[in-house]
Amino acid sequence: MQIKTLAAAAALLVSGLASATTTLNAGSYSVTYDETTTGFGWISSWFTAGGGAVGFEWSMDPSVNVTSVGGAAMSATFAIPDFTISVNPGYALSGAVMSSLGNIVYAQNGGATTSITATGMVSLDGGAPMALPSAPLTQTVINPFLGYFSGSTSVPVGAFSSFAVTGASITLNASGGSFAAIGAQPQNKLSFAFTANPVPEPETYALLLAGLGVVGLLARRRRPC
Repeated sequence: MQIKTLAAAAALLVSGLASATTTLNAGSYSVTYDETTTGFGWISSWFTAGGGAVGFEWSMDPSVNVTSVGGAAMSATFAIPDFTISVNPGYALSGAVMSSLGNIVYAQNGGATTSITATGMVSLDGGAPMALPSAPLTQTVINPFLGYFSGSTSVPVGAFSSFAVTGASITLNASGGSFAAIGAQPQNKLSFAFTANPVPEPETYALLLAGLGVVGLLARRRRPC
């Protein structure tokens, strides 16, 4: 009986780890995400800028890499954390929702080639997920042997209460030549940005309307007969 109990507890623990989620409260919004995603883990930072611009980002882990030696075609796919952005009380969220990834270094020699592609699905306000087209990241050449990959995209949405990304991933490809490799480092960031603005309280609206009424009354009284 004790063995069965221990086995059941272990199964529950493994199940919980496999589907672990956590929530970051960033003030104007919250992000619920899977912090167990290999290569990304916990959200590393979040920010607020002028004009209501807000966002958050992950630092990438060196485990996100691929290497080809002797021309072999190698490919490795890494999941991007599933996450949902939700508005917090007293605020309004709006897009566009911008995402960016970079700068992931590559090395290649002897005619080798490298590339990174990204794909995923988005859902707005609990609606059906919509697939984003698979797109290659931009390759910037530093010299014939070294360079880096980066990319950004924008989802043109208006006001929203929730925005979810699911089933997203990046695929690293290396092949040909004598050597090719792509490797992430912690300074490489996956970031998302959008707009959050405070919503005036009902009392504020009432005071505003009352103030406008007083201004209108004074204007009428000052009008010459």
